[in-house]
Amino acid sequence: MSQKNLFSKSALAIAVAIVSSNAGAAGFLLNEYSTSALGRAFSGAGAMGDNASEGSRNPAAMMLFDRPSLSVGAVYIDPTVDIKGRDSDMFTSNNIAPNALVPNAHFIFPINDKWAVGTSMTTNFGLATDFPKDYAAGSVGGKTDLKTVNLNLSGAYRLNDNFSFGLGANAVYADAEITRHAGVLSQNPPLSNIPGISNRSTVAKLKGDDWGYGWNAGVLYEFNQDNRLSLTYRSKVKVKFEEGKFSNDLPLMAGGTGGATEKGKLDLNLPDIWEFSGYHKVAPKWALHYSVAYTGWSEFKDLTAYRKSDGKELFHKAENFDDAWRLAIGTTYFYDDNWTFRTGIAYDESPVPAKYRSISIPDQDRYWLSAGTTYAFNENASVDVGIAYMHGKKVNINERLVEQDPRTMTHFKSEGSAWLYGVNFNYAF
Repeated sequence: MSQKNLFSKSALAIAVAIVSSNAGAAGFLLNEYSTSALGRAFSGAGAMGDNASEGSRNPAAMMLFDRPSLSVGAVYIDPTVDIKGRDSDMFTSNNIAPNALVPNAHFIFPINDKWAVGTSMTTNFGLATDFPKDYAAGSVGGKTDLKTVNLNLSGAYRLNDNFSFGLGANAVYADAEITRHAGVLSQNPPLSNIPGISNRSTVAKLKGDDWGYGWNAGVLYEFNQDNRLSLTYRSKVKVKFEEGKFSNDLPLMAGGTGGATEKGKLDLNLPDIWEFSGYHKVAPKWALHYSVAYTGWSEFKDLTAYRKSDGKELFHKAENFDDAWRLAIGTTYFYDDNWTFRTGIAYDESPVPAKYRSISIPDQDRYWLSAGTTYAFNENASVDVGIAYMHGKKVNINERLVEQDPRTMTHFKSEGSAWLYGVNFNYAF
């Protein structure tokens, strides 16, 4: 087997599928579409109708608005994710997940009492990890960064006082970068026999960007103005990386590229999502909201990349994700005409089976605790502020530094948490 295949298979296959912060939902799903939603742990998503961001979650919810409405903001993610070596301290690396800013923008335009249209910009998938260049397990833990932007255009129709329906089209832009280094493999044959190879030498580097397309739909059922249910579906999206660039520092005689760039291609299948939510104003000043989401991660079975020139397989990596659930519940307190307060808790189930867990995706079940407030300056303008703490369970990771060589099995443990801070400005025209 060539050195390029030997040292790039597990590294690249893990990373091409990863998308801008290690602090979203489980897997590499991101929920941070608005600050008001952050403050209630995203419970009631698609049924709330509190600002224009609801249109991105459930297009049918746009029928809750009788004026053009705008919401613009961002969520700042401050994660702490550590990898500990169970075999040796040289495999320990702390704070591997960089901070991230996740922006959002939404606009709803009611045409009349039967029709509405809207648009939004969000990030639905994201993750990044960044290990030092001289990290001992650099062949499986380097820099992983793939950012996505979801552009949505949707419409809604009100059938009667109870039922509204919505449909949207999505364009997803993905930008990926992955780098892996030799690490301790540089001290052992065959890499140690190559002049100039050190623990910082790049054994795999891949960059690429492309577009994928999908759709979403939603139903809103209103018992009355204080009680409503939401059911939404977001389709699978396939991002076809057709112009990826692959290189490494390994010499041509060892099967590397010698720093030159080769073109490669890979298909990334992003999962579909079902979500059921409810909103109930149980007292004049109190509301209860909840959500159950099901993500079809089992679609994410493996990753295979090919050299574009001749179709030769560059790598194959089994992922074998499982479908996963997310549960959230929260409350809102309407203090007066100016102040609204909210809070929520949530549980995210990890889709990554233990035997396939990697230090590049140290995924784990996650627990959320959130709080937030809205201050209304007047009947048109308001600002949302939210904060959330996310705690991940400790997990053990058993990973080979060279995927095909069981002798390179290395043992890690990982734990992570994150603070999330958000702010959104809302305006109704």
